[in-house]
Amino acid sequence: MDTAIRDGVDVLSLSIGGFPLPLFADSIAIGSFRAVEHGISVVCAAGNSGPLQYSVANEAPWIATIGASTLDREFPAIVQLGNGEFLSGESMFPGNEFPSTTKEFELVYAPAGGKKGSEFCFAGSLPKVKIQGKMVVCDRGVNGRAEKGQVVKQSGGAAMILANTAINMEEDSVDVHVLPATLVGFTESLRLKAYINSTRNPRARIVFGGTVIGKSRAPAVAQFSARGPSFTNPSVLKPDVIAPGVNIIAAWPQNLGPTGLPEDSRRVNFTVMSGTSMACPHVSGIAALIRSAHPKWSPAAVKSAMLTTADVTDHSGNPIMDGDKPAGVFAMGAGHVNPQRAIYPGLIYDIKPEDYVTHLCTLGYTRSEIFTITHRNMNKGFSLNYPSISVIFRQGTRRKMMRRKLTNVGRPNSIYSVELKAPEGVKVRVKPTKLHFKQRNQVLSYRLWFISRKRMTREKLSFAEGHLTWINSQNHLTRIRSPISVTWKRK
Repeated sequence: MDTAIRDGVDVLSLSIGGFPLPLFADSIAIGSFRAVEHGISVVCAAGNSGPLQYSVANEAPWIATIGASTLDREFPAIVQLGNGEFLSGESMFPGNEFPSTTKEFELVYAPAGGKKGSEFCFAGSLPKVKIQGKMVVCDRGVNGRAEKGQVVKQSGGAAMILANTAINMEEDSVDVHVLPATLVGFTESLRLKAYINSTRNPRARIVFGGTVIGKSRAPAVAQFSARGPSFTNPSVLKPDVIAPGVNIIAAWPQNLGPTGLPEDSRRVNFTVMSGTSMACPHVSGIAALIRSAHPKWSPAAVKSAMLTTADVTDHSGNPIMDGDKPAGVFAMGAGHVNPQRAIYPGLIYDIKPEDYVTHLCTLGYTRSEIFTITHRNMNKGFSLNYPSISVIFRQGTRRKMMRRKLTNVGRPNSIYSVELKAPEGVKVRVKPTKLHFKQRNQVLSYRLWFISRKRMTREKLSFAEGHLTWINSQNHLTRIRSPISVTWKRK
């Protein structure tokens, strides 16, 4: 990162990171603060430890933390069972390497005589005599998905069905495999195993359907996308936004096969990948787009533009989903990034590097820990001018006040009115309720008062969410939306 600063880059895209760390012990947080001081936008992957709460990584408030969403693009590979039933599946296998796409195989799952771990298709766990020329069902998890296919192939299997477990549910991250294969969700995997157990001669075929666009509901939050709230910095809502990160066509080096396995001798220019590491560069590109339109904007202004214009509905106009329920702020942050709206947001929440230093004081860090991150001396802490709003009520606390400042980057003589959806159990008051910007780049502030009406329960944690939106009176399409999260903590 220091080298990138010396090189004079405008955007840093970091598709790396694992688990949350204290900011003073996080090399990415420390290095990215230096970058932001030099006017560089830093965009990082949120991590793939979802759907666990508190799993989001790269939590520093000066970083744009990106979760993953799905696309309306599918690669159908339908399983037709011997009893005539069909199971929905997906695969990147092209289908033209099968002797016949209608060829039916005997189905095998955790075959008798197999070693421990045969249900996961561990190396050496499958007896060749039991699976030679058959279609093998492998549970997802523990070892790599493409690795399972290699084990099946080496053991003489003809094809593979990769079956999601209760951990992965309906997540549909497809892979390039070394043999004909498809991935089925958890619901379909239960039907598949019930069929295998219902007959002495289970059989199936895979019908590959190429690429289908526009028939699935999207975007939705990816099952694996790391979730908030932030473990080390709960006063800042993370992740910031979500972006396409499931089944992304990605450039691939020529010294590896598309599966990444050493046995894979194929060479390709592209493969398919999933993860917040795929979502991150989408947003990095959007940050570069905004920087090209507004070269004098700060990294915080660029991030504000993306957060306050993000979409909270999918392409059908319904709420973005997280599994079988509408996505919450800890799954999608401010929403799904919208590059067209982000270029001209109307208003921005700007933050100077020294503001982050004062914010760190609120986290209970010592002077030396803050100096490790910022190389600056600490000042008295205050609430950060962040585009999203996170409120924490601890036992004995019922009132909170916050202040925010908005900069007009749109037309002069613009009037904005506030629209508020208060979180359940909280009374929220905003003052003023109208902002009249007479000039471009004028800064106006407003205050928010939060009053908890909820009694502390025996639960250690409880949550609620809402949103605050400033709407341009002359152009109602210009909306500056801030998600609100409220947390009640017993201690």
